[in-house]
Amino acid sequence: MRETYIDIDSEVEMTAAMTERVRARHKRRLPHTSEDVMAFEPDVDFSTAGGHFPRVFLRQDDNDGDSSDGYGDEDLQHLLPDPNVDPNANWFKRTHATLKGDISSILLLLFLYLLQGVPLGLIGAIPLLLSSKHASYSSQAIFSFAYWPFSLKLLWAPIVDSVYSKRLGRRKSWMVPCQYLIGAFMLYLSFKVNDIMGENGGSPNVVFLMLIFLPLNFLAATQDIAVDGWALTMLSKKNVGYASTCNAVGQTAGYFLGNVVFLALESAPFCNEFLRSKDNQQDTGMVDLAGNLAYF
Repeated sequence: MRETYIDIDSEVEMTAAMTERVRARHKRRLPHTSEDVMAFEPDVDFSTAGGHFPRVFLRQDDNDGDSSDGYGDEDLQHLLPDPNVDPNANWFKRTHATLKGDISSILLLLFLYLLQGVPLGLIGAIPLLLSSKHASYSSQAIFSFAYWPFSLKLLWAPIVDSVYSKRLGRRKSWMVPCQYLIGAFMLYLSFKVNDIMGENGGSPNVVFLMLIFLPLNFLAATQDIAVDGWALTMLSKKNVGYASTCNAVGQTAGYFLGNVVFLALESAPFCNEFLRSKDNQQDTGMVDLAGNLAYF
């Protein structure tokens, strides 16, 4: 019988050396395809990549530095890690350095999106209030038409982007009137909503309620178009991605205030259990729909 001896140590060393040569050859160029990104991911040192390392790899031309797709270096510079950010600092310091110059804009966007979320939360609370008044499912389905403006805002978005007053500006021409009209609608509803909801002994007028909340949602959708467009020019190129974060966080917080907080304070059992003393039990909540509309 013939026996063959294999040097395991030498085989391992050869494999390791070959792996190092392949990695060294790959590191001499930047990946630019999805396969390269997946292959290079284990070799990326995220700890030294800056405050917000972009998951975008740019193709480089060794001859003149220009991209073949028509974009120059100045157009793609914001995709690279910020050289002014200390990679050895902690997350908070790196984030603060990255957001420098845009913090006030981000706070303003959060506030504007929060204002949009409040009427959306109130509209979302109406079906629950109708259920407590034993409204039929068909009546609640009729009220669901009030949600349509946010689904159809694409139809008038070009008008919002193209028609504006030069005195106020492209975005404020829509944001300021929408915000004032939203406030006017909510103030008007605060005086009429008890009669519409049948608080005085009648049944809820769901059709009229839907016709009132439909333009309110239309104004909120229009303001959302204007704020989304403003966010693209308000933030710097490297931080423009935070616009979607402000949208999600701001509208969620506004929806929480207009829906969850309102329903909790409107519920008599919740207020008696958690917010009132045993000697101050009441049959109603701390706020009602009319008072909440007037407050916001």
